[in-house]
Formats: sequence, C-alpha cells, structure tokens
Amino acid sequence: MNQKLITLVVAVILTCVLAVNPASAKVVFEDVATTNPAYDEIQYLIDLGVINGYLENGKYYYKPNQSVTRGHAAKMAVIAAGYGPLKVSKSSYTDVKVGTQTSGYVERAKELGLFSTTSSKFYPNEPLTREEMSYVLTKAFNLDASAYKDAPIVFPDVSSSHTYASYIKAIYYNGITNGSDGKYLPKSSVTRSQFASFISRAKSDKFRLPLPSVPEKVDTSQVIGLISVTTDGLNVRTAPNTNSFVLGTVDAGGKLSVYAVEGNWLKVSYKGQYAYISKSYAKFLAHDGSAIGAAIKKVTTNEVLNLYYKPSSSAKKITQIAQGTSLPVYKEVSGYYLTKVDGMPGYIVKSSTTDIETEQPTPEPDPDPGNGDVTTNTMGKVTIGGLNMRESASSDSKVLKTLAKGKVISVHSISGYWANVTADGVTGYVHKSYIKLMNTTGSSVKGRIIILDPGHGGKDPGAVKEGSSEKAIVLKVGTLVKQKLEKAGAKVYMTRTGDTYPTLEDRVAFTKKNYGEIYVSVHVNSASSTSASGTETYYNVSTGDQYEEDKKLATYINNEIVTNANMKNRGVKEGPFYVIRNMMIPSVLVELGFISNPSDREKLINDKYVEIFAQSIYNGIVDYYGN
Repeated sequence: MNQKLITLVVAVILTCVLAVNPASAKVVFEDVATTNPAYDEIQYLIDLGVINGYLENGKYYYKPNQSVTRGHAAKMAVIAAGYGPLKVSKSSYTDVKVGTQTSGYVERAKELGLFSTTSSKFYPNEPLTREEMSYVLTKAFNLDASAYKDAPIVFPDVSSSHTYASYIKAIYYNGITNGSDGKYLPKSSVTRSQFASFISRAKSDKFRLPLPSVPEKVDTSQVIGLISVTTDGLNVRTAPNTNSFVLGTVDAGGKLSVYAVEGNWLKVSYKGQYAYISKSYAKFLAHDGSAIGAAIKKVTTNEVLNLYYKPSSSAKKITQIAQGTSLPVYKEVSGYYLTKVDGMPGYIVKSSTTDIETEQPTPEPDPDPGNGDVTTNTMGKVTIGGLNMRESASSDSKVLKTLAKGKVISVHSISGYWANVTADGVTGYVHKSYIKLMNTTGSSVKGRIIILDPGHGGKDPGAVKEGSSEKAIVLKVGTLVKQKLEKAGAKVYMTRTGDTYPTLEDRVAFTKKNYGEIYVSVHVNSASSTSASGTETYYNVSTGDQYEEDKKLATYINNEIVTNANMKNRGVKEGPFYVIRNMMIPSVLVELGFISNPSDREKLINDKYVEIFAQSIYNGIVDYYGN
C-alpha cells in the first residue's frame, strides 16, 4: 500500500473515532433540554470528557433523573479532578472485576481516598448517597473540611456528631450545595443531573452558588433575656424576615437565649449560631427560667438606672432607664427589683427607686351607693385614645380633660362602671371599661370583676361525642377557674353554675349587670374530620371596642393552654361570635380542643387535664393583669 493510501486510511479512521468520542465531539443528549436546570453544567462536563452518556439506537442519552451509581461517581470524580484510570493486577474489591473500565477508576478513587470504604466490597452499582457525595467532592477537590469545624450546621437533619458532618459543611460553605427545602437529606440518593451540578460547582467557580457567610460565633456573655416558646413548630430563621432560610423548628416549652430585639423578631442562639424567631410566639422568663408572674407594686426611678439581665451590676446591661420612670415590680432578689421595660424583663437596683404611693383625695359623693368599692394601690392604664375624664360619674357631665391611650392614672374608688381617678393632678371620673385596672401590690387579680361563661347548657348540649358533652366539660373547667380566681381575691361571676341554658343575650346582659371587667367564654370544638385538633381563642374587633386588649387577653390564655396541656396551637383569631361582639370590655372565646379528635377528647374528659385547662385559663388571666 503506497504512502498516500496509508495516510488516507489513517485519516478516515481518526475521523470515525472522533465522531463518537464525546470528549472531542459535541454530544447532544436527547433527554437533556436546554431548559434543564443542569444543562450548562452537563455541557461543561461533556467538554471536559467527564461524561459521555449512553448510546442507544444511534442516539445519546444522559438519563438525568436516574441515580448516579458509586461506580459512575468514581469515574466522574477522578476525571474531573484531572486523573485517569489506574491499572492493577489484583482488584481491591471482590465486586469489581480487574480489567474493566470501572476497575480502573475505582482503583484510582481508592488511591486518592475519594470514598470512605473499609469493606472488601465497593458496591459499584449502588446509588451514591448525598452524605457520600459530600466526602467524594471534599477529597477530590481538596476542600479544607477543618476550616469549618466551628461553623454551625445549617441543616436540621444533620447533627454535629454525624459521620459526614464536616464534609457536608465543607461543600455547603463552598457554594456546592444548599440542601433541599431546608434539609440536607443525607441518606437520599443523588441523581445524575444533580451530580453533574455538584461536580461542576466543585470544579469551577463559574457554577458555584452564592457563598454563605460563616455565621458569627455566639457570645454567651451578651445574653439579654430568656424566652419560652409558646407554640409547636416555631420556625427558627437565619434572618429577621419570613423569606429567610429556616434552620429548624422549636416546639412549645422550648427555651432560647435572647441577644437582641429587632422589631417583631428576637435574635436568639440556636445550635451554636445566631438566629431569629417571631416575638409573637415567645414568652419572656426571669433569668433563672422561672415565670415572671404578676406585678406586686410600682416604683419610680430616682436617677438614671441600668437594666441588668441578672441581679448584679456585673451582669449584661440591657438598656438605661430615665429618671422618674414608673416601673412595675415583680419580685425582689438580693437588693434588686425584677421589672420590665418595653416588655423586656431585667433587674434594677432597689435602693435607687421609690415606691409609688396612691393619692388619696377628698372622697367624692358616691353616685351609686351600695355598689361602690374603695380601692387602694390600684392604677389604671387607658386602653383607648381620647378618653374623657368627667367632673362626675355621668356621661353628661363636664369633661375635665382628655386622656391619651396608654396613660397610667391613679384609681381611688370604683362605683358601678365609673372609676374615680387622678391624672396629672386632676381628679375626676372615667368609664372603667376603657381602663385596664392594675394592682400595684399583692395579687394582680384581687378585686377584679371577672365574668366566666361556660358555653351552652340545659337544652343545648353543645358538641357531643361518645357520651361526652361540651356543656359538661366546660362547666367543670369554668368552676375550677372560678375557684382559683376567687382564692386569689377576684370577684367572679358565672353565667351558669349548673345545667341551665342562658341565651346569648342573657349572657351579655348578665355581664353588664355585674359590671364585668373582662369576659371569658369557654367552649369545646368539633369538626367533621377527626384529624382536626388543637386550641384556638377568639376575640372581636368592633366599633368602640379596644380590641388590642381583647387580643392580649386571648393570647395569654391561648399560650398557657397550648404550653401546659401540650395542645396544637391553632392560634388567636378574630371571630364574629355574638357574646364577644356585644361587649365593651376585653372579651374572648376559648375553644379548648376538639371533642371529635380522639387525642383531644381524651384530655377534655380527663380530670388531670381538666385541672390543667383550668389552671391555664387562670394563668392567662393573671398574665394579662400582670403585664
């Protein structure tokens, strides 16, 4: 054969080889559209000769949704890392045959330490898991796993003691993965499409995800508060907004340290890093984890004071309080008072305060003899804007001054719905429905007139299931609440004390007749679906109604029930119910749980839980008056 012919034959052979070698010719996979999220990464790996797909009936397929096998992953990682197959005379694994293509890449992967395998088998046809993938990529592309040993794990399904934790952190902080719907799913298999993306990100900065910042190390000396979570499944986020990444969840009763208050968000520590939770689902505790309870008195500051996290001048300073500030006192500890400033508990030096003495003006004529109560050590906080203080206990009398919402005034006596008060040196009368009465000493509910309304009754059993009725359950709970409140000094009136049926109109009239100051209606829920469960509490927004107080009362009661009875939190909601719609005073309707749900019903008819429900309602009322 002459030289020209030889040259021609060689050229033809080379042309044929190049036509089918995906590393040299642009392969078009039939099953990878340009809209595929990993399209660019797959093309990149084709150009590098990392992948060549499957040739079937003259067409190439990548099969992006199939799981990548350990054998294929070994080949792709070895080539992408810049290495070739390793020939051996004896296989390192009993399930990998010497001389095969798989053998060469598996042996090279073993030499490079790309797989954490101590078994005599490699399992080349088994799917590669996401946890194994983190190890392969960290080793193949020389990522420094030790650089992130103090960095927190952001995935709730990977613990710090997880075998692959350091490698998962390495690929996360290097922008190779950000998990799946907030989780890492370590045992899940990796698809061929996903592995193409992961390899490309590890190989080239062009494909990397935005690099997450390594969270600031938590400084525990900067704690300013301690809270208890009041609902199950509370999201813990990386930033103070609902669009941020969810690090995990905390259930009711879980305690978290607080480092800052940012609007409606609390900056807390969670799994070794700073995070954020909604303030609406947190209840502040004293520094030692105990409940704060009701205020025992009020004091005024004699000078500018520091508010400390603990009862010590060496403790973290939360804020400064101006001279002359009036503050509630919850308890005394080692020469310090536990107080609250803008809802944040802390300690002030006792010796730098003065107790607030209630003013005792010359008694005014009692406009309603027989119904008057002289009060001492009582303050009132105005709950609506523009409250008129009048010259006498009548809506027709002269207006002496107008009080702003939030104004704290001294209360001297109460007769019917009128309170004799002093504000800014002026003494007059205000309608007590528009002030929140607060005791400065002793029990926060002493002397308060509280209306309890066990729902239904008599001819109306309410919801019924398996021999248990709503009317019986709520009467039992209501009676216990009454006993607890009366023991604490409250004046309690129940709309029914037996199996009777007051109409809705009767219940509203009963409340007004007894000059009620708050109203709590107790009910049990029911649904056609047995899966419906949990506690919910309603308030109403109507003209002239200071609904913010209703909502606060509803929130305190709802949170106590959810926490103490371990109920699903269905939330605090606005509702159109007649009895709360037609009240001027703070009024709520509590749905303890679902009698139609087996788990809830078991609690509703259990004496132990009936006591818990009653105690929780009592606690919520005390919390309302104490804050």
